[in-house]
Amino acid sequence: MKPLSFFIMLSFSLCASLCCPGEDEPGASFSIENNGLITIDNNVSTFNLNDQITIHTVIPDEQITTDGQSLNISELFYNDVLNESFLQHSLTLYKETDFGTLSKIAVTNQDIEASEGIVESFGDIIQIRNFYDTDTNTFRSKFSITLKETGTYYLSSNQFNFEDFRGISISGGIYELGFVTITTNILNTEENGGYIFVVN
Repeated sequence: MKPLSFFIMLSFSLCASLCCPGEDEPGASFSIENNGLITIDNNVSTFNLNDQITIHTVIPDEQITTDGQSLNISELFYNDVLNESFLQHSLTLYKETDFGTLSKIAVTNQDIEASEGIVESFGDIIQIRNFYDTDTNTFRSKFSITLKETGTYYLSSNQFNFEDFRGISISGGIYELGFVTITTNILNTEENGGYIFVVN
């Protein structure tokens, strides 16, 4: 191969590799701490058998990140599918045993009634999708669980225990636009991070 031909081919290859766009680069990651984004309807803590506990999640679009940046979470989604975009988190229902320990309760989909968002049970994990509402500029979900056994219960993250609460993580975004993780809790939780209630 002649040196000139080699140089021309090398130049085209180098130019093509530098000028042609590659795969999409990942967007930025954002961390937010904002307690009380999840609430229990009327902060009720005493129920009767077969009552429903209703859980609301309302996440304002405008948030402040842990490093002080203002962020509109909706900018992490494409505008043409914003109404289909969601942030998701999970909750777990625990029952206190006679030994003073916690037992995870597997809630069935038949015991869940969702009026906003999508809520599904996967064994002892309740997966919640909070969809964007353009009227209120919030990501929202609302659902109820039918309480079928008496006892003392806690509602929290699937990592909850009495000693080491790390918060409930709400996350979402699109790879190339950015990703957000919000650490929150249920409003009026105990110091240990669990929302305690009793079913009589």
